[in-house]
Amino acid sequence: MSTAAYAGRRLLAAVPLLLVVSVIAYALLYRAADPEARLRRIPGVRSEDVQRLVRQQGLDQPWYEGYWHWLTGFLQGDWGVSTANRGVDAIEPIMDALPATLELMLLATLLSVVLSLVLGVVSARRPHGPGDTSITALTHVGFATPTFLVGVLLQLAAIRMRDEGWAILPFLAGLLVMLCSLGAALRGGRIGRAAFAAGLVVVALSLVLWDRLGGDGQVVFYTQQRFSFGSEGDVFSVDHLQHLVLPVLTLALVNVAVWTRFQRAAMIETLGADHVTAARARGIPEWRITVRHVLRASLAPLVTLVALDLGIMFSGAVVTESVFSWPGMGRLLRDSALSRDVNVAMGIVMIGAVAVVVFNLLADLLYAKLDPRVDLRGRRR
Repeated sequence: MSTAAYAGRRLLAAVPLLLVVSVIAYALLYRAADPEARLRRIPGVRSEDVQRLVRQQGLDQPWYEGYWHWLTGFLQGDWGVSTANRGVDAIEPIMDALPATLELMLLATLLSVVLSLVLGVVSARRPHGPGDTSITALTHVGFATPTFLVGVLLQLAAIRMRDEGWAILPFLAGLLVMLCSLGAALRGGRIGRAAFAAGLVVVALSLVLWDRLGGDGQVVFYTQQRFSFGSEGDVFSVDHLQHLVLPVLTLALVNVAVWTRFQRAAMIETLGADHVTAARARGIPEWRITVRHVLRASLAPLVTLVALDLGIMFSGAVVTESVFSWPGMGRLLRDSALSRDVNVAMGIVMIGAVAVVVFNLLADLLYAKLDPRVDLRGRRR
């Protein structure tokens, strides 16, 4: 089966799924609140304006008739009118929020993939060793920690940095190295003892230089919004970078905790394969075996996970964007659902559903590319 034919069949098969998603989402949003309450709260709105908007959006009809009205308009490119933005087209706030979500999603994904690959390789090289044990413990903690708590802790750290200075960064890094290498150091391992000693030196130097590295109230990382007042639109500014770091780290740390475990398991399975044993017997250096023979063959599970999470994040990381007041689609979806702005919320839901379908298709195509034994129908050759 050709790639184009397979992609076409998959996209056609996804149409019923998208319809089911739209029906469920519309029914839930329609029943969430009084359809006219939000319109009446608009300052200066007249009763006849409220009734006109109610009729225009089909809010005076049963939900299934309103859904049909929305669906026929949506398929024709008419996404409806936003009731929370004084009657502007629903697509306008979505397009305004899309760049912020794309920026956050792409940077967080890139950082997550790099960290997951590195940690997964290090963990799989010596299973149940000190490094693997430390990484496993950290990923379990990250997996069990709610996203909003990770964001709040990073915000508290940023506030602490503003008050105490930059020394808190090397202090925390050194402390983390000491904790991760403590077990190996107690068992007498040379690498463990060296790592513990290096962490101790970093901690000591941080304490010595604590009062010399800032701490004068200067902001290091911002905890809210995408830009400071007066710097809107300059995505290459230092100000924007200071706003971007914390939400990107929040999303990345949550993803890394999950992705690293899958990459470790895939690496361990591939390291025991016959072709890896044969490569070692031929005297190929271990680093080349890891990079050229093991890493590529073990990427398929990570590719699938990344594709699934990308589709979900495309409609907005609701929790992260809410914690940091990030003006993306996740925050817009939350606000639209709370204010019962059905057309905007439905637009975001459908964008997210389509993104999940497309990214899953890309994952399957990449899966077949990475593993020649798998054809496009999912069978091993």
